[in-house]
Amino acid sequence: MSCVTERANLSDGDVHNVAATLRGLVWSLRRFGERQSGLVPLPNSEFEVLRTVAESPGCTVSDIARHLGLQASNVSTTVRNLMKRGLLVREVDPSDRRSGRLRLSSEAQRHSALIEDAWERAINTQLRLMSADEVSTIVAAAPLLRRLSGMAEDSYGVIGSAGRNSKSNAR
Repeated sequence: MSCVTERANLSDGDVHNVAATLRGLVWSLRRFGERQSGLVPLPNSEFEVLRTVAESPGCTVSDIARHLGLQASNVSTTVRNLMKRGLLVREVDPSDRRSGRLRLSSEAQRHSALIEDAWERAINTQLRLMSADEVSTIVAAAPLLRRLSGMAEDSYGVIGSAGRNSKSNAR
């Protein structure tokens, strides 16, 4: 006996509404944590490189470029800027001394903790203003939203634990 999951019947309007809402949410909240923590906002390119290194410590410039769909030369420039700001550290790869592996600096980790704390406080405040049903709906939607957040990784590939780019769905 096979178990088939019934798929939702979506209209174009439903898809448009969800896409527009998520896009608006991402854009409106993009800088929230930086502002709330009193941090200097980073250019989008630097933010994306830091996010990628945070998700895949030990990755290389080439790994980041493939993952983000950017030119390696542009990523190299961004990495140099982040290193000058004290937010990234490059370590020599013991298996290939010509290659550098990237990780967040302790300062970047401190910034990340400040931003995470600001987000948690704000979300806690918002959830406490909602009804129990609304909170249950948002909590139940979290895994689905996490799945949607993997759209970029699905198109460019996920950087593996050794810093190598792979088309893995391990999340």
